[in-house]
Amino acid sequence: MCIREHFSFIPYERAEDTLIIVESLGVKYEEIAVLKNINLEINPGLHLVLGKNGSGKTTLLKTIAGLVKPSSGKVLIFGKDVHKLLRREAVKLVGYVWQNPYAGFLETTVKDEIEFTSKIVGASVNEFIVEILVPKNLMSRSPFTLSGGEAKRVSIASVLAIDQPVWLLDEPFDYLDSDGVEAVTKIIDHGLKKNKIVLVASANAAYLHMLKIDQVVILFNGEIAFKGSIENIDNELLRKFGIPSKAMICG
Repeated sequence: MCIREHFSFIPYERAEDTLIIVESLGVKYEEIAVLKNINLEINPGLHLVLGKNGSGKTTLLKTIAGLVKPSSGKVLIFGKDVHKLLRREAVKLVGYVWQNPYAGFLETTVKDEIEFTSKIVGASVNEFIVEILVPKNLMSRSPFTLSGGEAKRVSIASVLAIDQPVWLLDEPFDYLDSDGVEAVTKIIDHGLKKNKIVLVASANAAYLHMLKIDQVVILFNGEIAFKGSIENIDNELLRKFGIPSKAMICG
């Protein structure tokens, strides 16, 4: 199957009622194109972004979150250009969970870390999310002294605790043991039941069979190689991109 065939047969026609619109998006780092002409429509549900390391997954999520400025195109969230919003306004709309759990830590205790965003934007903390993810005995600890799995739980809780309508999760199952995977899966299910938009970026499909995926996007060299339902992906295409078999993703 020719990879370039998939680039040629991805029509783009914008729907007026789409909640997130990524339109003709391009991103360059020091004149190197990292994302090229990305067009996506994203509505409530679970959207999986697959691709090898370096394919542009993290850059796409960061650009949707307003953390990376595009060189071309735009991202509209509920009709607003996310890159024209004040940072405080963007954080109220979009929660971005870093792949490296330590990258976003700022405070001296886990408790303060979890409450930090809510105080900045004036929102209440969703205690359900915190209780599922963070054991009480961690609250007085420094987030910088936590194990990788503990830090991942706290990182996710600290970002999603204000219950934004859009969740962007970069490799959410990295570092986690089986209990952590179960907890994060429970939070994702909770978000989907509340009609949230959830994007998960991953190069590792080991745990994705636990999720009910509405749309799959495969990135290759910064371009969309495929977008559609998981049922329309064949194993030949997955193997071509070094992605585990369809059976592993679907369960």
